[in-house]
Parts: sequence; structure tokens; C-alpha cells
Amino acid sequence: MTATLSDQLAGMLLCHRVADFYYAEAALIDRREFPAWLDLFTEDTRYLVPIRRNRADGEFSDPADAGIAHFDDGKDVLRRRVVRMTSGLAWTEDPPSVQRHLITNVRAAEQPNGDLIANSCFQAHRYRCDREVEVFTGEREDRLRPHGESFRIASRTVWLDHTTVLANNLNLFL
Repeated sequence: MTATLSDQLAGMLLCHRVADFYYAEAALIDRREFPAWLDLFTEDTRYLVPIRRNRADGEFSDPADAGIAHFDDGKDVLRRRVVRMTSGLAWTEDPPSVQRHLITNVRAAEQPNGDLIANSCFQAHRYRCDREVEVFTGEREDRLRPHGESFRIASRTVWLDHTTVLANNLNLFL
């Protein structure tokens, strides 16, 4: 069945609103406004960055159910990470990194319970001490919960494109 023009416009507006939310989120991280970034998450959030593996047959395996992850954090752990990043005591951030997050390919669909499932692709650059340059690429799947005129992130799964992370550390938010 073909969607009506009204349905198409509503879908475009929804994706635009979600993209604007993601752009604002990326700006908070890039400006190191981590407490404000943390406020974008619900109290019951899950922030998951599973470890991706290559199988012998050459296909990617997405082991989200294997319990192996770079991060599998709730809001309490995210809060501790933000406190550490803003404390001046994180040696991996002395001097602070310069970060730039690029968000693209935003798609969103409303769920029967009122939440949204949103997908986006990202490229995150981190520069430190004029010699450490790291680039992370991947896809995110978020469950967004409407919050006033905006959203809150109820869960985020980040699929890094890398099977081996060559960075010195993963002291960044994706």
C-alpha cells in the first residue's frame, strides 16, 4: 500500500526532528558538555557497545547477546564516567581530547508504545596531543522516548565497524 502524502510528510518531519536531536547531542559531546549530554538519557537507559567479531566464514557476527562488550552501562555508570571526564583526574584526558562527531543516515519509526526506534550512522574523530588521531565509525540503534518537544535516549546500541579497536583507549562517548 502506498503511503499518503500526509504520512510521507509526517515521516520526514519525524526524521528531521530526530536528526536535529542527534546534531544537538553531538554538539554537547564535542563541546565537552558531558553533564548536559548525560541529561539526554533516561534513568533506566542501557548504553551498549558490543564487541564485534569476524567469523571464519567472513560474515560479521553481532554478539549483543553474548555478554561481551566494550561498554554495557546503565545511567549510574554513565554518570560515573561523566564525573571522571569532568574531574580533571582522567589521565587519558590530560590534556583534553578534541572530538568531532558526524551523524548521518538518520531513520526513525514510531512504535506502538509511543517510543521511537531510530538508527543513525556516525563518524567520531578524536585528536589529542597533536599526534594521537583516532577515527571511529559505525551505526547506532536508539530507543527514543518523547520528552516534551524533544526526546530522551532510553537505550543505545553502538555497532562499531571495527572488529579490532586500535585506539589507545575508549574514553569517549559515541
